[in-house]
Amino acid sequence: MNEPSLPESTASIPPSQTNLESFQNLFPGTLLDGVLDAKRLGELLGIEVAGLKEGRERYGLMWAGKKSAAEALQVSSFAALVPKEESSRDWAEARNAFVAGDNLEVLKLLQNAYNDQIKMIYIDPPYNTGNDFVYNDDFSDPLTHYLEVTGQIDAEGNRLVANTEVSGRKHSNWLSMMYPRLVLARNLLTQDGLIFVSIDDNEMASLKLLMDEVFGSENFVANFVWVSNLKGRQISGAGPAGTKEYILTYARNILNVEDFRASATQLKKVMPSVYKGFDFEVKSDSFGPYVLKNELHNTNSVFNEVTRPNLVFDIYYNPTTGKVLTENRSDSHLHESYVKISPKRNNNGVHKFHAFRWGRPKVENESHNLEFVETANGWKVYTKVRDVDSTSVKDLFMDITTSSGSEDLVRLGIDSKLFDYPKPVSLIQTLVAIATEKDSLVLDFFAGSGTTGHAVAAQNKVDGGTRRYLLVTLDEATEDKSFARSQGFEVISDITLTRLQAVDTQLESGGFRSFSLGKSTFAAPQVSASEYLFQENSLLIEKPRSEIVQEIWLHLGVPLDAAIEKSLRNDMEAWVSGGIMVHFGGEASVDLVDLAIEHSSNVLVVLESDLAGKDSLKANLFFASKKANITFKTF
Repeated sequence: MNEPSLPESTASIPPSQTNLESFQNLFPGTLLDGVLDAKRLGELLGIEVAGLKEGRERYGLMWAGKKSAAEALQVSSFAALVPKEESSRDWAEARNAFVAGDNLEVLKLLQNAYNDQIKMIYIDPPYNTGNDFVYNDDFSDPLTHYLEVTGQIDAEGNRLVANTEVSGRKHSNWLSMMYPRLVLARNLLTQDGLIFVSIDDNEMASLKLLMDEVFGSENFVANFVWVSNLKGRQISGAGPAGTKEYILTYARNILNVEDFRASATQLKKVMPSVYKGFDFEVKSDSFGPYVLKNELHNTNSVFNEVTRPNLVFDIYYNPTTGKVLTENRSDSHLHESYVKISPKRNNNGVHKFHAFRWGRPKVENESHNLEFVETANGWKVYTKVRDVDSTSVKDLFMDITTSSGSEDLVRLGIDSKLFDYPKPVSLIQTLVAIATEKDSLVLDFFAGSGTTGHAVAAQNKVDGGTRRYLLVTLDEATEDKSFARSQGFEVISDITLTRLQAVDTQLESGGFRSFSLGKSTFAAPQVSASEYLFQENSLLIEKPRSEIVQEIWLHLGVPLDAAIEKSLRNDMEAWVSGGIMVHFGGEASVDLVDLAIEHSSNVLVVLESDLAGKDSLKANLFFASKKANITFKTF
């Protein structure tokens, strides 16, 4: 039996306790072993900490270059995402988005529009083998800088012999690359969101400590083991042949995460070695489908008339009407025309009966979830399981091999030689099935070959979902004399686009909007906020209006896949998305406010270049917008 719990105190909770819980949620990893890491807190806030002294020793992760990595996180991005309609699929109605460019810059640009919006993140970052990074199908920094900071080329671009010293540099550089990206990624997850990170043995220990710091060790969920090559592959030159990789899993907030469950049919199909059985007969009644798995009585003799007296009683069942009654345990038959079903006899030599798993009120009120079966040995009572195809997910992946990823490409009509070791669709699709709802948003910022986008579309096809994907990958040039270059692919991201287009054709994924990382349209203002409203000089750098509008929308928090409306009045054009109207072309006038009202816009944006020398118009727009309860902004 469980020990009796202590009486609850009527004392109020100290404010310090409430504040501490909120603080840990906002800044995970800053409280370790009961000690505040003020330096870490300062890094997250982007401020210096006055009078910082080293406190008592604590547990944590430190590496050469950590300060620089934290500084890189705080540096503002002056980039923009440039729309590429020509490489998109069904731009106007597209539900997905693909971005080619440095993922650190892109993640910074996504903060306003996607904060707390992404249910699942999956990444497969470059593995650090100790000899060199192994580029599977994904990268991160702009290539020259990326190779330089990881010690693979010198400042002049000459490739270096890999440093195999046990100096920690190879780990430090990898951690410095990962740290700011993970911090930014955490901000994007919903409060019940999950991140899955593929990794091998070389950086497994470092990544675990880094994830503990960024997400908080209390938000560790699981470490999946993926047996990717059961035959084994000798990588290190010593010890056993490697057969596995890992998928580290963390939650934004573990308190919001439930047990992992998924379709038994789907899991058994993908991993028959791990998921066996589930051969139940599916029945149906007026409440829907169900299967019978367990009898109502508790098979453990520990639960009996002494330990659970409220669960030992008689059940009466009317086979004609289906009505169910309960009574205290007795040797009498109390209800005529009812079958009496007594609790199962206990054979432990001490007690008389096994307890039922349900109490009397539940048996009577939910009798539609019980099935009474007459056998040669009398009547038996089974519980109906309504979630007929759901089972607990195990932390082991098998029967999904590395070669499966190449086969996925071939099935799309894409030559598998274009990518080395792309992750299998079934692997990521299983994670999508576990971690998302049918309308969730999934992010992969090391998208590489585009497996995650393919997996999202495949899972939607299975369960009729409307999940969306947001993929980011580096627009890195393919190598000279490579197979990809011989096929006309100048950059890796073009191969990704080719796959996403094939997926959309084959699986009807909902189209996608394509973007590339480019320079911002706007120069940083050189005046104070109070002077900005009536500033005459345009901050605009000449660019197509469509690019300008897209940059403004993203900056103001409009997702990349949001619907776009175009409106025209008196030769004055405006575009609306996410409740934000931007004056697009023609002579600006106060009529823009009426147009914003018609489109239920709560923000009106006009470019400074369209208001140059028109201070009175700018003032009129400001006051007319304020009167209409619309926020007026200029860029």
